[in-house]
Amino acid sequence: MSDRDPNRTTIVTTGGSNGGLYFIVGLLVVAVLVGAYVMMGTPGLHSQVASAPGGGSQKVDITVQQPASPAPATPAPARPDRATPR
Repeated sequence: MSDRDPNRTTIVTTGGSNGGLYFIVGLLVVAVLVGAYVMMGTPGLHSQVASAPGGGSQKVDITVQQPASPAPATPAPARPDRATPR
């Protein structure tokens, strides 16, 4: 007896769902958007203007000046409690 089946079976499959492709494209779009946000200097996060307390629109200008000349160094006083070696 032969193992061959005279009735042929045809299997019809439909196309795949392409879910993986959509995920990769979405991931690339998000990466491009994040990259553009960083390349533009993250607008809104690095404000160089100081505001007064209370949330008002007053601006605060702080200027720090260094002294014209440094203070002279004073030598440490001699300690009289030390014995001189003989």
